Amino acid sequence: MEGGGGGLVAILGAGVWLGVAVAGGGADDGGMRVLPRIVAWLAMAGLVAQEPVVVPVDFAKQVAPILVERCLECHGAKEHKGDLRLHLRAELFPEGRESEWLVVPGKPEASELVRRIGLPASDEEVMPNKGQPLTKAQQDVLVQWVAAGAVWPGDGDAAVAALVAAQALPVVTFELPAVDAAAQAAIDAAVVALRQKGAVVQPVAAGSQALEANLSLLRSAFGDGDAALLVPLAPVLVWLNASRTALTEAAAGQVAQLRQLRRLQLANTAWGDAGCAALAALPHLETLNVYGTKLTDQGLTALAAAPALRRVYAWQTGAGPAGAAALQQGRPGCEVDLGDYAEARLAAAQREITEREARNRPANSQCPVLDKPVDAAIVVEFEGRRIAFCCNKCKAAFEKEPKQYLAKLPPVEAGGPPKAEPAGKVEEGKQGDGKQGAGK
Repeated sequence: MEGGGGGLVAILGAGVWLGVAVAGGGADDGGMRVLPRIVAWLAMAGLVAQEPVVVPVDFAKQVAPILVERCLECHGAKEHKGDLRLHLRAELFPEGRESEWLVVPGKPEASELVRRIGLPASDEEVMPNKGQPLTKAQQDVLVQWVAAGAVWPGDGDAAVAALVAAQALPVVTFELPAVDAAAQAAIDAAVVALRQKGAVVQPVAAGSQALEANLSLLRSAFGDGDAALLVPLAPVLVWLNASRTALTEAAAGQVAQLRQLRRLQLANTAWGDAGCAALAALPHLETLNVYGTKLTDQGLTALAAAPALRRVYAWQTGAGPAGAAALQQGRPGCEVDLGDYAEARLAAAQREITEREARNRPANSQCPVLDKPVDAAIVVEFEGRRIAFCCNKCKAAFEKEPKQYLAKLPPVEAGGPPKAEPAGKVEEGKQGDGKQGAGK
């Protein structure tokens, strides 16, 4: 206590001296010259508030890519849900409407955009509302940008537009092996055969040697016996969509020969763990969609051997967090989308519907006036409960003299009734207007 008291006296003494020095100075203003030292000393002692550290953020390199990749699909030039656009500075910061800004420069805690990107995936207000939530790193960038003043530079609109244009018109190049005349003849014949079956086979871009094949429209008409038609395309086939077809793991040997594949879609097929283990041998495979297949954690773990794999979509499969963790341990940076956030949102929406129905369900099944079955559309709110009637005349009678009919209503459950949605409200001693479902 003695040491603490001495420190307090010293601090108070310094404060008094500081006040005298600032107010009176001296012949040579020596007090003013030592002022910065005293302020620094007080700051170290925790007596002078220090500004929080603001991390500078590069809009074009850090903020614009997040807006383009995760926000503009719903809030851009083409679509603007909630009348919100984020592709132009004038849209995010409209002049004269500062009270409507979702971003308050320098105040992330007061910015609605910051609040929404930090909500759990199951929340209806979370942004973005499609796909996975922003990563922690992406959230941090936006929070730091707002804290630093939310600077949208003069060339910011152009930076966003350039990213949008690059996204819309990607430059697609592939390093493919040389194809001799015999191999090209086999490729041409396979393309003709697949098109005759109804498949869509075409170059991925004008002038490109690389091909994409879409078999998904064939559904059960394309099965394991047809997989051999794909093998001649192996030197040039980079994208394959076999979703909803009849392909099974019996065709894994043929699919594993398609060594130039970058993107493979097998959603809603009978593909499983053994087939995924075979796919791990594909040296260039980057994206795999096995949504709604027989995949389990075993097959997901086996995919860790795929040297270029970056993204796996495994919704509604037998795979779970343990398999995802094993894959990511073997392939750091690989994204595994299990769709659990979507299920959480659907569950939250279903809970809300159930709760709303419970709140809006009438407390009675028999009309308290005529003892007839009720019409659930003819209701009033009375003491926190929805009371239903068989007709509007009975409703009007109840609104006029509610006490006369209370004995015919079911007793209030323990804990009180759930709060109902607004309906025609009855107050004792006051007559309602008799209009169906109208508030007073």
